Amino acid sequence: MGAAKTKPLGSGSGGREPLPPLIHGRIRLLILSFLVRDPRPRTFTEVREGLGLTDGTLSVNLAKLEEGKLVAVTKSFVGKRPVTRVRVTAAGRRGFTRYIADLKTIVPGL
Repeated sequence: MGAAKTKPLGSGSGGREPLPPLIHGRIRLLILSFLVRDPRPRTFTEVREGLGLTDGTLSVNLAKLEEGKLVAVTKSFVGKRPVTRVRVTAAGRRGFTRYIADLKTIVPGL
């Protein structure tokens, strides 16, 4: 008799691998969580101060999220001061929602 087959942890819904590294990275998960809470564009400073990150850490992780099309970054000027605004994209919101659903399949009672 063979061992009973069980669904492996992390097999996710629809057979896809859950917890994509792009979202699962601690800082990127914090950034997406922050942006998903409020759909309006947030300034770089708001995100940095809201999460207690350094400029470099935030910049590097925003670039990765932007490359993955999970956030949109726009740069403009207010007077002579540059302002960077960040917002979660529709794809980012969907990816975050799937991430949370997959996490719930892995962590019972979440």
